[in-house]
Amino acid sequence: MAATPRTADRPCRITNDAMKPLAHTVARFCGTLARLPDGDGSKAQLVACRRSAFQVMPSDPYEQAVHVRRRLAHLAAGIDEARAGTITNTQRSLRQLQHAYRSLQGLMIGVPDRLLNFEPGSGRCTIRHVLQRALAGTAMPACFVQHISSTAPCACRSCPGTLSAIFETGEHVYRAVVEGLRGAPDLSFEPGTTRGGSLSLIIHARVDRLSRHLLDHQVELRRLLKSAGHRRTLSMRLAHRIFMVLGDAEGAMIGAESRFEGTCQPLIDLIAARTDELARYR
Repeated sequence: MAATPRTADRPCRITNDAMKPLAHTVARFCGTLARLPDGDGSKAQLVACRRSAFQVMPSDPYEQAVHVRRRLAHLAAGIDEARAGTITNTQRSLRQLQHAYRSLQGLMIGVPDRLLNFEPGSGRCTIRHVLQRALAGTAMPACFVQHISSTAPCACRSCPGTLSAIFETGEHVYRAVVEGLRGAPDLSFEPGTTRGGSLSLIIHARVDRLSRHLLDHQVELRRLLKSAGHRRTLSMRLAHRIFMVLGDAEGAMIGAESRFEGTCQPLIDLIAARTDELARYR
């Protein structure tokens, strides 16, 4: 049986109140998954049976994780099919950004809060600083996002709290960007001018740059986490993959979120039930 980790080494939570229902439910599932002892599913199931008087348990936790990932991928594919021919180029760019954003979060699933202040050397950036710099880069100039509230929190402000608090601040800013741009039309070049088309191209270029910004910071975070001695278990890697597919599903809905709320609810209920089952694998 795997040894119980010290409190300081327990994976931190990334679930936060700024997340929408689907993301919040998936984050809770992935956070529970990341806390499972490393090893194969049969070992985790054995622990669960020993602590539940040999009750009949569901399939092993890793199979559950793969199933949730497949259901999210199926959801994304179904939404793509339903929206065929109606998605704008801006929404496609935002989908790539959504994937990169959730991938960044997924990388941090299972990281204990104590590692946030790990500094690889004198004068070097901490994991907290690199993460906040990545999230701060998701902000865009107001001229491109006209509907962003001036009172939205800024991700670049110092946030000394937990990983969950850092992501909650970043979620507000990131969502404001997506909501401000999702309805932008694909502007065409007007006769005798390049004004309309140029603005559209600038928006797309800026969104694509943000996606690359997040991906580049993931590379740096991987390096820092490795230097800090963080070992990613199978559960953590599965949780990361689930979060990337979550980004695909959310990205497919951008610009038509309300249309698919009912479509998402059965999956939200299923994942919530699977989370309760995972909590019994201890």
